[in-house]
Amino acid sequence: MGADVILVAELTQKLFADAKAIGISNTGIEEDTGSVYEVILEAIVHLDPGIAD
Repeated sequence: MGADVILVAELTQKLFADAKAIGISNTGIEEDTGSVYEVILEAIVHLDPGIAD
């Protein structure tokens, strides 16, 4: 789980940096999604590698 926590933190920071670059605020994102960190963590924890993209 430790690696997941680090990965989630990195992905969260990247998402906010990319959003800022196109003019979307952190507040705007979290108003729509709640905690971005929790959403990304849930997606990773419940990832089913058998599902094709």
